[in-house]
Amino acid sequence: MSGSGMSAVTNPVLPVSGSSAQPLLTPTEQLMYSAVRLFNQSGQTVHWGTGFFFNLFNMNGLAITVIITNKHVVQGWDSCSFNLASRASDNSPDLINHIPITLTDFQKAFIAHPDVDLIAIPVGKLLEDLIQGHRPAYTISIDPSFIPTDEELKQLMPVEQVLTVGYPGMLWDEVHNLPVFHRGYTATAPYIDFKGKKEFLIDIATWPGASGSPVLLYNDNGWTDRHGNAMLGGLRTKLLGVIYGVGLQNIDGNILIQNAPTQVVVPGQMFVPTNLGACIQASRILEFEPLLVRLGIKPPTGYVMRAK
Repeated sequence: MSGSGMSAVTNPVLPVSGSSAQPLLTPTEQLMYSAVRLFNQSGQTVHWGTGFFFNLFNMNGLAITVIITNKHVVQGWDSCSFNLASRASDNSPDLINHIPITLTDFQKAFIAHPDVDLIAIPVGKLLEDLIQGHRPAYTISIDPSFIPTDEELKQLMPVEQVLTVGYPGMLWDEVHNLPVFHRGYTATAPYIDFKGKKEFLIDIATWPGASGSPVLLYNDNGWTDRHGNAMLGGLRTKLLGVIYGVGLQNIDGNILIQNAPTQVVVPGQMFVPTNLGACIQASRILEFEPLLVRLGIKPPTGYVMRAK
């Protein structure tokens, strides 16, 4: 990989308030189009997980658009398929006409994080090719500005409202190609590294296929900060992390964190879900930027990377 690798940002970046060129969507409507169901079928066996669009190096209308998901989701996949919503003539999402995509020779099509269970799948050229082919996709990307800084994290409280969006289990809207939302709370303080790792737990049911789902701090009707100051009304949203695991109680009674499976568990496997999900802190996504620079990518002039 060499050269700038940058492309024009053709997809909205959450949250967009709407304009003459972009119909108004609520923040949660926008999140519906940030998530994507990734799947691989081998014979009668289907494995799947969730990914979401993210704009690395986002600055001055340029970015590298990728899909973020977990390594374990795509382990051993020779191809990766997903469906995108078409963009209608009025720039709204087309809920019926979807664009099927399959990436072949897939193990060479993504960039793996060297230390944690994350990968980035570059899709900027794919999205540009769809535009050039007069069949643009409707996608929404999150960008680095939504990842809280260390100082912003320290302003949070141990228990905060969070929202996830993804494709857990077999329950999703395959007719409209839309994901499922879950709402809950952080189960450990998001500003403290859980067990010494840049991770935290959430109190949200985590099912097969939820791996790779974004976890967002989400207050849509005000909030109270750690100093007792009440913010009435308004929206606060930040990308806190990425789901990778689920808390399970085994037959011995021990509660363990395991990678969230990528298919429905077959009979005979003994565990009890604990309603806890394990998440990688979102700041680890930013570590793809220096990794890409080492691979030859040139950031936009003046862009300051937060990860070193």
